[in-house]
Amino acid sequence: MPPNGVRWGKAHKDFMRKAYRRTIKIMGPTQEMPVFDSRVQLDPSVKDFWGMPVAQLSGYQHPHTLEIAGVMATKAEAWLKEAGAIQTWRNLPGNGISGGQHQAGTCRMGNDPKTSVVDSWCRVHDTDNLYVIDGSVHVTNGGFNPVLTILANAYRASAHLVQSWKGKV
Repeated sequence: MPPNGVRWGKAHKDFMRKAYRRTIKIMGPTQEMPVFDSRVQLDPSVKDFWGMPVAQLSGYQHPHTLEIAGVMATKAEAWLKEAGAIQTWRNLPGNGISGGQHQAGTCRMGNDPKTSVVDSWCRVHDTDNLYVIDGSVHVTNGGFNPVLTILANAYRASAHLVQSWKGKV
């Protein structure tokens, strides 16, 4: 829907009948720049149905992420107009945190416990028997779907975990 489009009633239905086969959304992957201050924590006051604390997300979009989104929107709009689009509109991200992408960096991997959560084997610093083996250990995911990188790292870290476990038994 265009930003000024009617969202209900006869006018909305008329627009949908006319435009649903003539409207396209152009999107592209924007690499979200890591922001060190972003956090996923347990909310101290909000609990779920079972009385467990819920996740509390905090942070903001890096200014460069917003800049890149604007550049991509401009290029997409130019492409659509060149293809004959009659009307275009942009849907740019806001400064707040996002939640629809492959999130990363909530349990960053690194050598320094002051700036990271897990070591190179995905073991939580200073905790012998706690591992985090998923996409959260990536500082960033790059420009593509991270599933193969997550799987490869999971195999690598799991093999190390099994070897370490065997050595302790």
